[in-house]
Amino acid sequence: MTARERHSALVEAMVADGTLTDASLIDAFRSVPRHRFIPGTGALTAHGAALNANSNPERWLAAVYADNAIVTQIDDPFVPERREAPAPREPDPRRRGEDASTSSSSAPTVLARLLELADLANGQRVLEVGTGTAWNTALLAHRLGDSAVTSLEIDPRLAITAREALRTEGYSPAVHLADGYEGYPPGAPYDRVVSTCGVRRLPPAWTEQLRPGGMVVCPWGLLEGAGVLARIECPGDGSARGSFHSGVGFVPLRTPGSAPRPVRDAGQQPDEYRLTQTDPVAPLMAFPSAFALSVMVPGWRMRRRWIGTGSGVWVCDQEGASWVRVYPYGTSWMVEQGGPRSIWDEFEEALGLWEKLGEPEPDRFGLSVDADGVHRVWLDSPEGRSWRL
Repeated sequence: MTARERHSALVEAMVADGTLTDASLIDAFRSVPRHRFIPGTGALTAHGAALNANSNPERWLAAVYADNAIVTQIDDPFVPERREAPAPREPDPRRRGEDASTSSSSAPTVLARLLELADLANGQRVLEVGTGTAWNTALLAHRLGDSAVTSLEIDPRLAITAREALRTEGYSPAVHLADGYEGYPPGAPYDRVVSTCGVRRLPPAWTEQLRPGGMVVCPWGLLEGAGVLARIECPGDGSARGSFHSGVGFVPLRTPGSAPRPVRDAGQQPDEYRLTQTDPVAPLMAFPSAFALSVMVPGWRMRRRWIGTGSGVWVCDQEGASWVRVYPYGTSWMVEQGGPRSIWDEFEEALGLWEKLGEPEPDRFGLSVDADGVHRVWLDSPEGRSWRL
C-alpha cells in the first residue's frame, strides 16, 4: 500500500469505529498525513524496534500508519538552563529500560480522542504544550487556522525540526521555544490548552491564561503507563474540575531543573521478607488496579526488574528512601521492603479498598483543583470519596 492508501485507511477506520466524529476534525485528519511528520531515521516503534525509511521503507511506513505511538527521541535529562542543548543520541532499543522517551508521536486514536475531547470550534484560540513532531500542531492549524494556534516546545532541536516540517506542509502557526509549564502569557487569553505531554498536577499558568469557561485537555497520571486523558473545565475563579477518559501512555511534561532520581535496585538489605503464592506483580501491571494504586498510595514510582529467576518489579518512594523489591522465588513470589515507609503494606490496604469499592475503572475518577491549588482525585463525583494529592 502507498502512503496515501495507508493514511486513508487509518482515518476511515477511526471514523468507522467512532473515534472521530467531528466533521471538521475528520477533514483535518484526512488532510494532514502522519508520515510527513515522522523522521525517516532515528525513531523507534512502541516496542523498541528501530525504524529506517531508507533501508526498510515498507516497515517504516507500516509503523507510521499503525495505531501506535512512535518514539522519536530518547535523551539524557534535558536541562533548559544550559546554554546549548545536549547532543542528540540515536535511540537504542537495548537501552529502553534505562532511558525515557523525551518525544514521541502519539498513537493516532489517542490524538483523535484528545482533540475530540477539546470540543474545538471556529474562532477559538488554542495553546498547545509540546510541539514534538508537530503532527498535532498541523492538525490544530488546519482545523482552526494558523493564527489561532500557539505551540510551545522546550527542546530547541525539536522546535527547529517542527517549524521545518510545518513550513514544508504549508502551515505557519507560532512555535515558541518555551517552558510549557509556564504557558505563554503574550498570547493569552486562550480558549483551550491542549497538551500532548502528561502532567501530575495542573500547572497554574494554564488555568490563569484561559478565558473564563475555557478548558484544558491533556494526559494526566501519577504513574507513567497508567495515565488517562483529562478534560478539565475552568470557570475563571481559580478552580478547575475535570473528568477522566480512557487510558493512555504519555511523555511527561519536561520542566527546568534536575531530572528525578532513577528508579533502580540499589542493592539495599530489606527490613522485611514476605513469601506469597499469589502473583503480587499482576495488580501493578493491570491498568485499572495500577491507576487506583497511583491515586490511593502517595508518592511512588515503579520499574520492571529482570533477574535470574524471572521478571519482577522495583518500587520506591520519590526520595528513594523506602522501597520494595518483588521477584519470582521458585513456585512462589518474594516481596522484600525497606525504609521508613512500608509501601507494600500501603498497596495491600489500597487494593482492599479498591475491591470493596467495586474495582472502579479509571473513568469513574475525576480531578478537582480549588482556588488555592489543592488537587483532589475523586470517585464518581467531586462530593464523593476523594484523595488529596
